[in-house]
Amino acid sequence: MNAADRDRWDRKYRQKEPPKTITPDPFLTLALQGLAPVRALDVACGFGDNAIAMAWAGFEVTATDISPVGLARAKTRAEAAGVAIRFIETDAEDFDYGQEDYELITVFYFLNRTIVPRLTQGLRRGGHVLYKTYTVGELRYRPSLNREYLLAPGELQKMFKGCHVLLHDEVDTGREAFAKLLAQRRRQKHG
Repeated sequence: MNAADRDRWDRKYRQKEPPKTITPDPFLTLALQGLAPVRALDVACGFGDNAIAMAWAGFEVTATDISPVGLARAKTRAEAAGVAIRFIETDAEDFDYGQEDYELITVFYFLNRTIVPRLTQGLRRGGHVLYKTYTVGELRYRPSLNREYLLAPGELQKMFKGCHVLLHDEVDTGREAFAKLLAQRRRQKHG
């Protein structure tokens, strides 16, 4: 585990209060309408809003984050929301995504390109990945961001080239710039 990253995220979660109400990302809310409740993994879960929303929808949820401070707050919020979620403190690079262990994997506002092949391996054939994070366009609104953690145009779709892309969009709202993707792991190996 990268101690410097953990400390940086702990500081952020200490300085910021979680929302008073559970506020899942609208992209997740929309995607869940078309998915049956299954075994799901939420990577870099933060305060847990998306994980809690999935649990409310009947999903069996595992949620990971590098920050014990963020996870403690997420656990408290999940308990108050009346849902059971398996929370795991781990660096995304260290987590064992398994082999076809999850039917749904979600990642929101986190980018570590090295884990993408393992995310795909952890996804069951026919399972879905839901990914949303900032693009380089976000530098217009927050110029101090590290470009390494921002997607280039078209990059998100290329990262999941082994999956069937159901939806891909790159958006600039005038306040933020992000890419979002819903993809399905192919049911059969292509050779």
